[in-house]
Amino acid sequence: MRSIRIGGGMGYWGDDIAAPLRLVCDGDIDYLVMDFLAEVTMSILQKQKRRNPDAGYATDVVDVIRSVLPEAVERGVKIVCNAGGVNPTACADAVLAVAEELGLADRVKVAAILGDDLLGRVEELRSSGVSLDNTETGQSLDEIDGRLASANAYIGAEPLVSALRDGATIIVSGRVADPSLTLGALRHEFGWKADEWDLLSAGIVAGHLVECGAHSSGGNHQAGWERVPDMGDIGFPIVEVDESGRIVMTKVANSGGLVDRETVIEQLLYEIGDPRRYLTPDVSCDWTSFRVTDLGNDQVEITGCTGAPAPATLKVSAAYPDGYSAVSMFLYSGPDAPGRARKALEVIEYRVHRLGLDLEPIHHDFIGLGAVHGRRTPRTWEGEPCEVVLRVGFRGPDRAQVSRAVTELSTVFHGPPGKTNLITGRARVSETLSYWPTLVPRDRVKPEVVMVAEVAR
Repeated sequence: MRSIRIGGGMGYWGDDIAAPLRLVCDGDIDYLVMDFLAEVTMSILQKQKRRNPDAGYATDVVDVIRSVLPEAVERGVKIVCNAGGVNPTACADAVLAVAEELGLADRVKVAAILGDDLLGRVEELRSSGVSLDNTETGQSLDEIDGRLASANAYIGAEPLVSALRDGATIIVSGRVADPSLTLGALRHEFGWKADEWDLLSAGIVAGHLVECGAHSSGGNHQAGWERVPDMGDIGFPIVEVDESGRIVMTKVANSGGLVDRETVIEQLLYEIGDPRRYLTPDVSCDWTSFRVTDLGNDQVEITGCTGAPAPATLKVSAAYPDGYSAVSMFLYSGPDAPGRARKALEVIEYRVHRLGLDLEPIHHDFIGLGAVHGRRTPRTWEGEPCEVVLRVGFRGPDRAQVSRAVTELSTVFHGPPGKTNLITGRARVSETLSYWPTLVPRDRVKPEVVMVAEVAR
């Protein structure tokens, strides 16, 4: 039975840019899929675009394309990614410029996927009855005066299928859902229809396995990280999927890392919510329906995926400006390091409070004293630690007041002793963006495919 091999070459913006080329050269893949986006990434990109209308996409993609394109063209590997962020057309321009630089522009066809960015449509949507209430807190958008810095709907595989059908060999999209990048390639290759729920579910499972890059090939192996071989040279994941929806996951040959039943199940459980109803823009997946079988030699088989119709709404990842913040850290060492750090916090709190600034309560952690998991001393450790990091954060509605609070951090130079210089340097005041998850009816989101010839250059 015919099968397609898809390599997951990027799990986030800033991932290993050497991995995509290795997949293309050594992975025997048909598609290179790369996921660049996270919730906070969209807000960062929107801020960049406000400063520069030609920005707003994951710039790593330029170096990746420059690296992989000659081999990808020679081997017939198609590239699908969501590096377009909030400016897919500018990203398509940059990709085309690289192709021209390499003398390959006549051998590629670039498509941009638009339509997920709803920021300019917020008032239109609300006036038509779409509330855009916060799905986690129930808050009305009115409570933040309707101000949003970004708002992007998670769209599915359909526009990718259209672009590939029109001959695209490189696709850059906005906020296409992570696993839908893989599903789009599979739907195009196998002709899976938009209502073949079990097959679509298999495609989403395959996409979920590669969407986080080397997480699934040993890089995030919580249960047995110490037995993952050669993690420094970790191989990125590959899924081989056939027309029936059978999946075999593996990794680049002769690379570090590990693919076995445990590493695969750990990735399958990552960020899915209700396993009986994992919701995506394309299909509702039943994560309890399939079987995971270790085939040995870094190969794991997944069969029996089932799905149901997709929800009537699409998730929207939005963010809004929520004041300003600054964070700094100090390392205290020597006898009674925890006592020194606590005394330093007292000094900072006293100095800041006497200023009478409009700030939230000072945020603080004692890193090394259970800042993450609570006070749990390892069995092999006795007594207090000899070094502790004091992390202090200020937050408020006014940049100038947060900046004024930051100046008081210098007072800890007067004691207690045992402090190094500031670990982070002088604390920088930055705008704070808070997450605003919401929903929009799927019929209000209209994805659009734009071939590179149509992009204004």
